[in-house]
Amino acid sequence: MPLPLEGFRILDLSVWQQGTYATTMLADMGADVIKIESYANPDPGRGLQIIEGRSPYFHALNRGKRSILLDLKNPAGQEVFWRLVETADVFHNNMRYGVMERLGVTFERLQAANPRCILSNATGWGHLGPDRLDGAMDTLAQARGGFMSVTGEGEEGVPTMAGFPQADHVGAVVSGYSIVLALLHRERTGEAQEVNTSLYGSQINIQSFGITSAMWSGATRGRINHAQRAPTWQHYQGSDGKWFMIGALPADKWWHEFCEVMGSEELARDPYRTAAQRLERNHEVIERMDAIFATKTRDEWVTAFQARNLLVQPVADYLEIAADPQAWANDYLVRVPDESGREWPMVGSAVHLSKSPARITRMAPEFGQHTEEVLLESGFTWDDLAALRERGAFGSPQP
Repeated sequence: MPLPLEGFRILDLSVWQQGTYATTMLADMGADVIKIESYANPDPGRGLQIIEGRSPYFHALNRGKRSILLDLKNPAGQEVFWRLVETADVFHNNMRYGVMERLGVTFERLQAANPRCILSNATGWGHLGPDRLDGAMDTLAQARGGFMSVTGEGEEGVPTMAGFPQADHVGAVVSGYSIVLALLHRERTGEAQEVNTSLYGSQINIQSFGITSAMWSGATRGRINHAQRAPTWQHYQGSDGKWFMIGALPADKWWHEFCEVMGSEELARDPYRTAAQRLERNHEVIERMDAIFATKTRDEWVTAFQARNLLVQPVADYLEIAADPQAWANDYLVRVPDESGREWPMVGSAVHLSKSPARITRMAPEFGQHTEEVLLESGFTWDDLAALRERGAFGSPQP
């Protein structure tokens, strides 16, 4: 069964996470993603956290792609690029705003070369407005996008960023989603368009409820500490130091059963019986529950609660996720063979399509691995490649 995006070619000039993971998700669904690098500007992710000769960072963000070397500052390299545009459905980049214009890559010129080619720009702050030229990184977007203002422990606590590049990955999801929408529009109308997404816009988008509420009320939520959260919408620590999360709403529906599992008849009666009563004594209730949960391990509590079908889950670390049969059963985690046949565990697609499920076709490409392959299938000859190499189209290895 063909994958949904088979037959679509994406030229990808992106680095780090926001740009690269957007096209990785599309490669999982069958798109032919051509990663453009040069000797002067390889993806910096290639050198991060090397384990047994490979970078998990780079492979997670570039699996399923092909890599070509192309110097876009060289006239011969630009000739090759515009020939490739003729074969492309999308040109995607996450360069700082203005870089593409300086290289002469605009939507108007793309349209002239190939009216069906979509331009995808994944920027920091958006393509409009006074700050569009400012540099951006994941943590800066988490800060300005409001995420850090509501993350962390307590009103007096320090602003806290996520423990992973959250803004980059959310930006990648929004970018990939936008590319698919533009392809759908083009398939229906024949009309290509320019797609603009940003880290900043993506951060605002995922916090739509909180930001909308603040605009309507004139008040911002800020950070909340442990004692301020509702007892049944709360994290607790077991005797082994591991944490678990209760996420039960509406609170009163399950409160009596929670008290039975905790072995506390007192908390099941007045003045703690209703959510309104508990709210008046929230700090006291949380202290009592903290003391109760410190008497058994996390997994003992999780098992006891789940036996009653109560909404409780462990706060899992990454290695616990790696051992979770639920993650493997849904192909959220998969094993991908390399060229020698060795299988490497990797994160798979979060999307399951019953007729055409995603698949990871290959590990991330070696630097420039597919340059000749891609160009030959795009109409170049071996003599063309030799002449282009002589003219510097692919750049030169650095000493």
